[in-house]
Amino acid sequence: MFGITPKGKQEEVMALPAKGHIVVLGTAGSGKTTIALLRAHHLANIPNGGKVLLVTFNGALVEYMRGISSSQSTKLVVENYHKFARGYLNSRGKMPRWNGILSPEEKAYYIEQAIEALKTKYQTESTFKRPKEFFIEEITFIEKFGFANLAEYRETERIGRASSNIKRENRKWIFAVYEKYMELREAVGRKYDWDDLAFYVFNELQDDDGERRYTHIIVDEGQDFSPMMIKSLVEAVADGGSFTFFGDVAQQIYGSRLSWRDSGVDANKIWRFDVNYRNPATITAFTKAITESEYWRQDGDMVEATAQIAEGPKPILVKFSRKQREMAWVVERAIATGKTSSTVIVCRNRADIDTFLPVLKNKGCDATEINKDTPGFAHLKKVYLTTYHAAKGLEFDNVFIPYLTVDKLPDPDTVSSAVSEEDAYADEIKLLYVAATRSKYGLYMTYSGTLSPLFPEDSDSYDFHDEEDVV
Repeated sequence: MFGITPKGKQEEVMALPAKGHIVVLGTAGSGKTTIALLRAHHLANIPNGGKVLLVTFNGALVEYMRGISSSQSTKLVVENYHKFARGYLNSRGKMPRWNGILSPEEKAYYIEQAIEALKTKYQTESTFKRPKEFFIEEITFIEKFGFANLAEYRETERIGRASSNIKRENRKWIFAVYEKYMELREAVGRKYDWDDLAFYVFNELQDDDGERRYTHIIVDEGQDFSPMMIKSLVEAVADGGSFTFFGDVAQQIYGSRLSWRDSGVDANKIWRFDVNYRNPATITAFTKAITESEYWRQDGDMVEATAQIAEGPKPILVKFSRKQREMAWVVERAIATGKTSSTVIVCRNRADIDTFLPVLKNKGCDATEINKDTPGFAHLKKVYLTTYHAAKGLEFDNVFIPYLTVDKLPDPDTVSSAVSEEDAYADEIKLLYVAATRSKYGLYMTYSGTLSPLFPEDSDSYDFHDEEDVV
């Protein structure tokens, strides 16, 4: 499949027995997604073997996997976690006919209502003076770890984020808000939110004595899964089957900062993919400069590349006098490279994609926006547009990252809604890392105005150009 032959540690992982728990950590470009897909097909083709689930967090990545896979198997299912969760609960009669899952906006509304109710009841309690965002973050933490009662939440050593500074004696007030939130949402018939869906899946699986649908489950981009998501998937594996986890903490972009070690995975050995097959040494040097930023949070599970196979030019950063000139240059260059290679423009949000699309189309460029519904993409010679989040796991010959300004990165809305500025910056800088590591050859970055503080400005790992040098 794909004409790719596993090498080194990749080959060793492919040869591992089809049983037990396996953890593979790798640097960007080390072939995690490819090996996950190859292993999934290998397991699905074992004579008289069971069904295989290859699951990821990102809907766009699911479509990418389906697109690059040249062979099909009725024994292999590729889907994102929430589709798996909803499907399982539905099979058990636990998913409402209409959507019983609260949106993030609805979740925030009911948490705020819970805070106000308790604030009225306990008027002297200072905990309720904390911002709504603090309670949302902490309740999400409770859900992701699946704490079933106050005692579990109070006694755990890992409470939220370091900046939360929650005294043990005050955790009861946070849990009270959580319980009130649950009461309010159930009163309007909403049984789940997107963060606690896994908790209910796990509990239902524990009560389910029926035969498991999947003998083997493989998780790709596992660093974005909560502990309860991983626990539920481990529980969903048939007896005698296998569970394989692929992840890269450097690309943990959904703000969870939760480890596979908290998730019930029992692996005797950790396999580390440290050879970067995608990015040239020039791009690896630039992304290493990103990880040396004061805003980057180090993690012992992070795998740094020890070798690079690909070759390519040094990344460039271009400063423009106006945003219109910046867009015009990015569009012109992207169209030019898109004629002979796969090219992507990576944007911070959908609004920026919406500004680029009509300009590209007016130039006669049939650009494709990548999202969860995009069929088979990212390897054709053309121009794509995507967000930082949807780019996860994908690769392109040339990558353009525009608008690297202080008013775009970090995203102002993300900063204002975060528990702390420190947390927001730590999350946002990983988006830049993910975007940069999508490139197999060229990396073109642009800005007009004030450069983002997350950009490694003092590094010699890229070439800087003024507008006059490139126009």
